This record gives sequence, C-alpha cells and structure tokens, in this order.
Amino acid sequence: MSAQDISRAALKLFAEKGYDATTLADIAKVIGIKKPSIYAHYTSKMEIFLTVLHDVRIDYLQCWEKAVRETAGLSANEKLRNIFLLVGNYFFHHRDEMYFWMRMWMFPPTACNEDILRLMQDTNRKLISRIANIFQDGINEGIFVNESSLELSHAYWCMLDGYLVRMMCHPKFDYDKALSIIWKAFLVNSLQKKR
Repeated sequence: MSAQDISRAALKLFAEKGYDATTLADIAKVIGIKKPSIYAHYTSKMEIFLTVLHDVRIDYLQCWEKAVRETAGLSANEKLRNIFLLVGNYFFHHRDEMYFWMRMWMFPPTACNEDILRLMQDTNRKLISRIANIFQDGINEGIFVNESSLELSHAYWCMLDGYLVRMMCHPKFDYDKALSIIWKAFLVNSLQKKR
C-alpha cells in the first residue's frame, strides 16, 4: 500500500460521496487496510484531499494544454470546437476526476480554506481568459458574433459545464449532434441565415 493507493481510493470516494461524507475509515476499507495505516503516509483527511485536488488540478490543466497544442493550427472556430470536444472526451474517460472537480466547485469541503478556493478561481480565470482570446481572434475574423469575448468565453464555459452534466446523467445521448446545434449560437453566418 502506497500514498498513491490511498489518494486513488480517496479520489473515488470524494467523487462519489464528497469530502465531508468520506471518512478515513472509508478510505482504509476500500484499500483493505486498517485506518491507522493511513497515518504512515498522511497526517489527516485534509492532507489526502489536498493531494487529490493537486493531482486532479494538474491533470485538468494538462488536458487543456494538450487540447490547445493539438488545435494550434486551426481556425478560431475549429480550435474552440475541438478544445471543447477534447476536454469533454477527457472527462468522459476520467469520470472520477469529473465528479470530483464538479463537487469541488459546487460543494467545497466545509473545512476548505480560502487559499484553496482562490487557487480554483484563479485556475478558472486563466482558462476563461485563454478561451476569450480565441473568441477575440474569431470575432476579428468575422466568424463569431460581435459580442464581448469574455462574455462569449463564459457562455462557452456554461455550455461545457452543461455538456458534462448531461454526459453524467444521460450517457447514451447524441452529444455530437447536440453540440453542432448549440455551436451555431456563436457563429455569425448562423445568425444571418435566421434573419
């Protein structure tokens, strides 16, 4: 049994039950050890949580970095659409991380200090800013509607969050079709055809 075994078991439980409802005894039971054995690696449940949060956050950022790299040569429209699909696909294949991340945003641990919450907000702000820059490129090219790039970025995020929630609740839903319908809201030509 290693610290990594403990953090993996904790990730699964934190994703399913949340931090507050998970006990060290629960984590030990999943691994098949006695609770005191955990203290050889961690001093507290919060230390385990912070390790899990760090690992999930790093993986999440690496997923975004990879998506941005893989779409570097595409138009702003294709870049944003493909980033959306790549991030969605990452979470589709990393369900525990998705549930953990969403719980962290919606129901952070009651014992979570403000520095951790600020770190999460800072991570989100940086990603929103990157997406806004891509939207601005598309606005300048006449691809996207002429709205605030920051507001479009927030709309993109709302769409991604909704997409992930639907993926959790309705795994057999045709997400590619839904995305192509929703995506038209960002495009200039789509609005002109409606008029």
